This record gives sequence, C-alpha cells and structure tokens, in this order.
Amino acid sequence: MFLLMGVGYLCSHLKILSRDTTKDLTSLLLYVISPCLIVNAFLQKFTWMRLKYFFIVFVTVIVLFVIAIMLGKIFFTQKNVTDPQKLTVLRYSTSYSNAGFMGIPLVQAILGNLGVFFAVPYLVVFNMFMWTQGVGLFKRPKSLKYNIKSAILNPNSIASVVGLMIFVLQIPMPRLLGTALHHMTNLNTPLSMIVIGANLGVVKWSQLGNDRLVWKGVAVRNLVVPLIMLLILIWLPMNVTAMMTTLIMISCPVAGMVVLFSLLNEFELEFPTKLMCLSTVLSVITLPLIILLADILRHI
Repeated sequence: MFLLMGVGYLCSHLKILSRDTTKDLTSLLLYVISPCLIVNAFLQKFTWMRLKYFFIVFVTVIVLFVIAIMLGKIFFTQKNVTDPQKLTVLRYSTSYSNAGFMGIPLVQAILGNLGVFFAVPYLVVFNMFMWTQGVGLFKRPKSLKYNIKSAILNPNSIASVVGLMIFVLQIPMPRLLGTALHHMTNLNTPLSMIVIGANLGVVKWSQLGNDRLVWKGVAVRNLVVPLIMLLILIWLPMNVTAMMTTLIMISCPVAGMVVLFSLLNEFELEFPTKLMCLSTVLSVITLPLIILLADILRHI
C-alpha cells in the first residue's frame, strides 16, 4: 500500500497528475467509490452477533471521540500554544484521523470485508463529530442546523443507512449491480493511496522538520492517542476484528480535512500542511508498530 503512495508521489513529481486531476480523483473517492465500498461491506449473511458488535463499536467510538477531544485540550493549551490558529489545528488533529482515505483501505487490505463492516460505525461517528465539534473548533458555526445536516446527509452516512437496511432485511442484490459494486470497491485502495502520494508530492520536505509544534502534534496524533485508545479497547467486550478495525481507524495520521478547514476559514496553511504531511509519512512506521503491539497484547 505504501508503494502505491510512492506511485502517486512520482506521478505528481513527473507532472503526470496535476493538482486539478488529484482534486477530481479525491471527489470521485469521496462521493462515489467510498459509498460503494460501504454498501458492499453489508452484502453478507445477517447474524445477530454481527449486528450486536456493530452497535458496540458505534457506542465505543462515541466514547473514544469524547476522550480524544479531552486529550486535545490537555496536550494543547493556550499556555503552551500561544498562536490561536495553531492551537485550533493541533486540537483538531488530535481527534480526527485520516480514517476515510487511509483507514478504510488498510482495514480492507488487512481484515477484509468484515473489517470494513465494522469500520462503518466509526465513519458515521467520525462525520457526526467532524461536522459539529470539528467545524466549531475553526469557527463558531453560523448555522448548527447546517452542520448537523452535513453530518447526516453526507454520502458515507447515506450509504451506511442503505447498507444497514440491506444487511438487516437481507435484501437481495441484483447480480449485475453486485458485480459493479465489487469492481468499484476494488478501486478504493489503489486510488486512495495514489491520491495521498500525489498530495505529498507537492510538499517542500526541507521545511518539514523545523517546527517543534509540528513534531509534538505528530507524536500525539500518531503515537500517544493510539496507545491510549489501545489500552482502552483491549479491555472492552469486542471481537478481534471489531477491535482491530477501530484501532486502525483511530491510529491513522492527521486528517486531510485539517488543511481544507484551514483554507475555508482563512488560516495560515503552512502549519497544517506540514503537520498532515509529516504525520502521513511517519505513519508508515507508527501504524505497523501500533498494530503489532495490539497483536502482542491480545495474546498476553
């Protein structure tokens, strides 16, 4: 998967992928491929046990997000981060990982369709918090109604509801449509990694390591938060697939939305871009370490 990121990085450097093309591919992933992946994950035999763990994950993730938000306020205060824009970016980055673009492909590759099934409640809660608390960090929402609407009516949430209905009611999927969904699902991992790599291709790497706050933000996002969440998850009544899926999703690097929200609210873009890029690069090391540690603790 990380080799695919390298392909995207090279394509960006060689001008094979332009910024506009990368943006278009991002829209394709967000609005078409990701919803198809979610619906496809529900095309399996219904069992009460799976439904039970689905809702256990849903409730668990709500609690984990509340904890992550509290951790952001503990690690990054107005005393140790005097710049209000950087404080906002760091607190957002503590709570919100790149679960959609990196988490889903990783879960799909490591844990298969059942893993994606348990990733869906994480995405639903992620969107609920991101479009309310997350947006509110950057700017007091002008319309709470609009933010709640965005949280509920985004493509992933709609796909989650449709998929859950198909799963619970065991609605048969026409063979032709099922085949199309399967092919769309197979596009997710390679295309996501290539887009991430292409975004890294425009970064000036010589300037990444000269800000201590960037390194602190990366340490909290990539290591501290995942380790704390691992210690919580390991004691919860969840099956292995559900637990590992939740851990992978929450251990991903800084969400790319941090740059978009910064741009929309006229924040300085250098700091969030550095934070996102360094976090993404170092996740090549930190994510496998977190997964390995979870596997070790699980067998103790």
